[in-house]
Amino acid sequence: MRIHSLTMTGIGPYAGREHIDFDAVGASGRFLLTGPTGSGKTTIIDAIVFALYGDVADSADSSKERIRSTLVGPHTESVIELVFSTGAGVYRVRRTPTYERAKRRGQGTTTQNGTVKLWHLAEVGGEPLDEPVTRVGDADAEIARAVGLSREQFTQTVVLPQGKFARFLRADSSERQHLLKDVFGTGIYDAIQDALIQASRDGARRVEQAAADLRGQVASLGRHPLLTEAPSPTDTADAGEETADADHVAVAPQDDSSQEAPSGGTQEALPLPMEDADREEPKEADDGPAPTPAQVLEAAMAGAAPDLVALRRVGVEVLEASRNRVALADARAEAAGTVLTRAQAARDEAQSLHDLLERRRALVEENERLAERAEQDTADTQRLRDAECASRVRPYLVAEQAARRRAQQAVTTLAARADQSCLAQLAEQAGVTSAGSAEDATGSDARSHDAEVTPTALVEPLVREAQHQLAALEDEPSEARTSAVEAVAPRDSEAAETSMADDASETAHAEALIPRNLDDLAHQYRREHGQLEALVDLEASLPVRESALQQREADLQRAAAQLEQRTEKLAERPAQRTALVEKLEAARAARERLDGLQDRRTRAEERHQAALAVEQFSAQFAQRDDACTQAAALARETAERVRATRLAWISGTAGALAGELTEGDPCPVCGSTTHPSPASADADGATRQQVEAAEERQKQADEALSGAVRERDACATRLEEAQRASDGMDAPAAKTALNESTTALATARAAADGVEELVERLEAFDAGTEQERTALDAARSAQESTRSRMEAERETLAQDQQRCLEARGTWPSVTARAAALLVRAKEAEDASEDVDTARTTLAQARSALADLAAALKEEGFTSAAQATAAFMERGAVEALSTTVRAAATARERVRMGLEDPQIAALSGQEEDRLEAVSAELARADAAARQAASLQARTAESHEHLRRAVDGVEQAATAYEEAAGSSADLIRVAALARGENEAGTPLATWVLQARFEEVLVFANERLSQMSSGRYELIRVAEETGQRRRRKGLGLAVVDHLGDERTRDPRTLSGGETFYVSLSLALALADVVSAESGGVSLETLFIDEGFGTLDADTLQTVMAEIDHLRAGGRTVGIVSHVAELRDQIAERIAVRRVASGGSTLRVTA
Repeated sequence: MRIHSLTMTGIGPYAGREHIDFDAVGASGRFLLTGPTGSGKTTIIDAIVFALYGDVADSADSSKERIRSTLVGPHTESVIELVFSTGAGVYRVRRTPTYERAKRRGQGTTTQNGTVKLWHLAEVGGEPLDEPVTRVGDADAEIARAVGLSREQFTQTVVLPQGKFARFLRADSSERQHLLKDVFGTGIYDAIQDALIQASRDGARRVEQAAADLRGQVASLGRHPLLTEAPSPTDTADAGEETADADHVAVAPQDDSSQEAPSGGTQEALPLPMEDADREEPKEADDGPAPTPAQVLEAAMAGAAPDLVALRRVGVEVLEASRNRVALADARAEAAGTVLTRAQAARDEAQSLHDLLERRRALVEENERLAERAEQDTADTQRLRDAECASRVRPYLVAEQAARRRAQQAVTTLAARADQSCLAQLAEQAGVTSAGSAEDATGSDARSHDAEVTPTALVEPLVREAQHQLAALEDEPSEARTSAVEAVAPRDSEAAETSMADDASETAHAEALIPRNLDDLAHQYRREHGQLEALVDLEASLPVRESALQQREADLQRAAAQLEQRTEKLAERPAQRTALVEKLEAARAARERLDGLQDRRTRAEERHQAALAVEQFSAQFAQRDDACTQAAALARETAERVRATRLAWISGTAGALAGELTEGDPCPVCGSTTHPSPASADADGATRQQVEAAEERQKQADEALSGAVRERDACATRLEEAQRASDGMDAPAAKTALNESTTALATARAAADGVEELVERLEAFDAGTEQERTALDAARSAQESTRSRMEAERETLAQDQQRCLEARGTWPSVTARAAALLVRAKEAEDASEDVDTARTTLAQARSALADLAAALKEEGFTSAAQATAAFMERGAVEALSTTVRAAATARERVRMGLEDPQIAALSGQEEDRLEAVSAELARADAAARQAASLQARTAESHEHLRRAVDGVEQAATAYEEAAGSSADLIRVAALARGENEAGTPLATWVLQARFEEVLVFANERLSQMSSGRYELIRVAEETGQRRRRKGLGLAVVDHLGDERTRDPRTLSGGETFYVSLSLALALADVVSAESGGVSLETLFIDEGFGTLDADTLQTVMAEIDHLRAGGRTVGIVSHVAELRDQIAERIAVRRVASGGSTLRVTA
């Protein structure tokens, strides 16, 4: 990877735009980045790291918020652009940090999120190959792919931050393990190690769970009754003998409870059958009882691992014993069922004989009872026959009486109709005569009316004829008519003559009551009424039409007045439009002034804010200036202390060395064997720790002074900007100007806001004027049309009034005349209908009387009274009929029952054995139930045993699978966890191997830098560490003298620097190789050279030259004067008066 250029704007102390062309400044292979302490050298490295990864180099000790410069205002954007190349191509990345920017509208600030853009270029300085990547996640992923290094790896290989590699040298094993893990990315091995451990734990849990399941299944099997007791000698009795005697056992009462084992668990345990090969010779009697199967199961589970063979053997043996018990119970149940079947057959035979004897006895008793009530049954039969005849005559009798009543009612209704018609005719004549007296032709009309034929005149003769026929019908009593029929019945010829005479008489009666004249009169009235119906509706509408016409004439007059008013208002609208146009022009003029007033108000507000800021920054500047003065005094004091302490330490060290000098021996410092002027020991000397402490305090004081100066300069800059922005106005004057501009703006805005409304009002006004003009024209046309229609309607109304006057004649109105005609027609129709009804009912009455006489004769009654006496209600007839049928049925049933061959074969002396046979059946049923219960419990017990044995087998199989599949995994996890000969976990072992590679590369450079004096070695743990060994300890072997091993923390500042640099460069080489051979062509080394003496500095620079010879460009970050003399290519950081910094590049 090579870095080509860097461009910064508003970054750290660099308020302006700064550009570095690394290709030009690093053409010789090395360049110097120099400048005062705290001026911003490290910021350049942070900018490179931030452009690539969105964070600073040393994120653990610094925040990426320092990327944003404090010297720029909220309107200035902070931007970093970096051009770099890798094996994947040339890239340009542009990244901005998150900062508070000024709002685009209004006052104050808002958070501007960080952004990134990544371009893939054709070449350095060339055009992009495609569209830029703008999503942060996508850009970060593409950069990581192109660079091939994480941020941690990048800061260990390309950018070596200030103090970072010295920290790695002095770290303990735990800290070094975390650093190496980040650099090499060996977290995957931790994940593998944790996954193996977790998988082994899961496997162990599965084995333990399978063992627990097996123990539970074995415990469940051990609780079965067949396994809990020792075998009894009687259990091996001959099963065949018991089966042979099963019939006798089943038939006999089963009162002995010892023959059945309850299901509660009192069955004896069965002996386990053994293979012939395993059968042992009989033991002595004093060997004790044989173990129960439950005890065998317990022994099989007692060891560290269950004895699966023993468990399975016990399961097979107890299942075989249980099957023998099931077979014995089945045989007993089958024998008991056979006995029960024979007992049921005997009981069925006895029950059949018992039922026949009982039936014969009942039939004999019932036959005797029927003989005693024979006479009563005969009388009931005769009564039932008479009642049935009377019920057939009853409808004729009822019909004759109903016909007679209908005839009487019809004749009475006809007479009432005649009386009503007479009264109505008199009233009509009086009304017509009164109305006709007011007319000119009253005499002729009255006479014509008197000569008319009325319904009353036609009805009266018909009423008299109907009354005559009714009177003749009532003079013929029913009984006399019946006697007459009986007297003439034997003579057929006379009967025929009588029938012909009756038909002729009936025809004469009917002809006398035909209302032909009434029907003709009603038709005439209906025809005249139909001719007047149209004029009736016309006459009824005349008043409404007259009133409506008058109302419309009044409406037409009002509409004419309104039309005149609307014409006057239309003439006023041009003046109103002129006033509206003038308002619109005034509003538009106010709007044109609005932008200028807005700018004036904005400028006034900015001046007011700046004036307020001047007051605030003036007070802050005074405070910052005081703080700078105090910080400068403290820095001078700490510098003087450092100088004094360093002189005291040098004096004390020289005295100590001089005290150990021996004449003739070489000096460890200069190598001379003569010591002419040895230093004297100073009692007031200082230690190295005191010197470092003083230097640390000086560094803190310098940093505090730099920070105070930056804050003062920044405050001064902001004060000058505020003074320029306020135009020299103080806060009260700026406030007054702001109020004035605000008032003017509000007034103009209020006037300008009505432009759109006035435009809409003007458009609406013009549209309304045109609409009103169109509406007036339409209204005038409609008014003329309405006046013409009204004149035509007035003429039509006069013609209709004349037609109605001619049509009513002598009547008050056409409606009255039509109503009178309708009433007369209705009277004639009603009278005709009443005559028809009277004629029909009279004929029906005569027919009903003849039908009744025929029915009495047919049923054998001499009179209607006799039939009425024999009649019975329906319920009584049904009850009597039921009684008669029941008596007849009973006699027939008894006769047929006694004639049944089975009953006829009995003598009545047979023996009834039902009770004895039922007792035998009950005993057989009890025995069968007991055997079936034993069979069911035995089968259930066997099923429970089988499920328990299956459960043990399944649990044993699961245990075998779990133990077999987890054994290798548990063993590998134990090795990865550190349970091995070296006691090293997997992740630590990997880091140790990487660390060994780093030390090989480091010692190559360290040998050159230290002239072969120092060598780095890996130790189990550093001196003084009591924590768990990690194998990442580091020691320095000093080959000068006795080659003793030293703690890296005992090295001096210069020694620490070049040892740390050797480690850092070696780490970069290993990481590059581990990252797929990433080519690292640019390297930055930040600080540390100030601790080296001149010779060591030259040695280190020679090693750096070796890196340059290998194709790398090395940038050295330092402010050491000797480096400035040696390296011409440099990037110089200079402070400016405003408090920030700027760059000067010398290529």
